[in-house]
Amino acid sequence: GVPAGLGLLLLAEPIIATLFQSQAFDAVDVAMASQSLMAYAFGLVGFIGVKVLAPVFYARHDTRTPIRIAVYALLTNLVLNLLLMGPLGHAGLALATTLAAFVNAVLLLRALRVAGDYSPVAGWWVRILRVTVACLAMSLLVVYGVSYAGNWLEMGRWQQVTNLFLLILVSAAAYLITLYLVGIRKSDFAE
Repeated sequence: GVPAGLGLLLLAEPIIATLFQSQAFDAVDVAMASQSLMAYAFGLVGFIGVKVLAPVFYARHDTRTPIRIAVYALLTNLVLNLLLMGPLGHAGLALATTLAAFVNAVLLLRALRVAGDYSPVAGWWVRILRVTVACLAMSLLVVYGVSYAGNWLEMGRWQQVTNLFLLILVSAAAYLITLYLVGIRKSDFAE
């Protein structure tokens, strides 16, 4: 989820421009929609965390804990909507949803740890560091690629599609190659 979230965050404007830019959806609309996509992209890990952690409780026939935590996350979302909508506008609403997803995921993880039902595998800090290095390499390549491509809003549709496809392909390859170079193997994902 981390590389996908970073990719969405860094490629928000090229993705929105490629998919939606037209006579009826101009540069201002692209910029506004890109801000929302960036806010949601930031929360991809939180959304995935909730999707992975909540079923653990249901498998244990504990429906109360995830529902109680979801209510806390909902209240957090409401408060953050009110706080962030003024200064950030529509992007504040997206960011509030993102932050509420992180609250939900963290509280679910905490509940599992307190119950003794989850403890991280040995060496998880090293794995996180390795993934961070690969994400950094991928991010640098995306930033360079976007700036090298030029003004996305002035490109033709097929040039946008081609550049976006190549940028995603090369960045994904850079991420996977860097993972391999820092010692992550396919077998590491089986744990």
